Amino acid sequence: MNRTLRFSVLSGFLLAACGGVVNDPPGSGGAGGAGGDGGATSATSGSGGAPVACGARSGGICSAEEFCDFPDDSCGTFDTVGQCSARPEVCPAHCPGVCGCDGQFYCNACSAQQAGVDVSESTSCLKPVGGDYAATYWAGGLDHLVVYKAEPETDQCVTLYADAPAESAPEDFDVATLPETWVVTRIERTSGAAGCAPGASKPAGEAVRAMGAIGSLSMDLSGGTSMPCTLDVDITATFPTEPATALLRATGVAVNDGCL
Repeated sequence: MNRTLRFSVLSGFLLAACGGVVNDPPGSGGAGGAGGDGGATSATSGSGGAPVACGARSGGICSAEEFCDFPDDSCGTFDTVGQCSARPEVCPAHCPGVCGCDGQFYCNACSAQQAGVDVSESTSCLKPVGGDYAATYWAGGLDHLVVYKAEPETDQCVTLYADAPAESAPEDFDVATLPETWVVTRIERTSGAAGCAPGASKPAGEAVRAMGAIGSLSMDLSGGTSMPCTLDVDITATFPTEPATALLRATGVAVNDGCL
């Protein structure tokens, strides 16, 4: 071994012993070569590492198999930070109706998450379609109430039926009523706004029955009678055909001409 080689080996030994760094030549199998994993590792929730923050100012972006899950369904408002979660693979068929953070309607929270979005706190994010409301009531062994909403711009008629006293509502109906003895038993949609009123001929077309509904229906029973004079309605109904929703939102709807 000549003096130059001995000096090189000795210098490398002393540098390493003193905490220095020895740069291995390419292909030598050191930490930065093909024999090591010297590349940086990205932290993703799918790799089994720590959950990835997303939304607001976190700067995190979820993968195509995930959605950003915000606490309290806040949709990232007020700089709320969410967490990437796996999208569900299978969702239930029931369709009460929810609003996604993307401003779109989904049947349920699972369906929204499957599409890659979290849900908002609102029951529906669709703007109500303008319409003309009317209602009729008649008493009997089973009292009946029918609420009509005619939508001239879409040439549609939405009809709500409620009964009292009634035992139960359809399985996917979550409609609160006042008085509580009343139950919304069905909601239907037909084409033809012209016949959408009490006493008018039945609207044309086959009736499509709602498969879900959420909201409230309340009646004014002033005067101590069982007959309502006016009612307030705030209900979102979901249908198996397009359009997927119908919104009934109105206050002070006169029943039987307002008990005049």
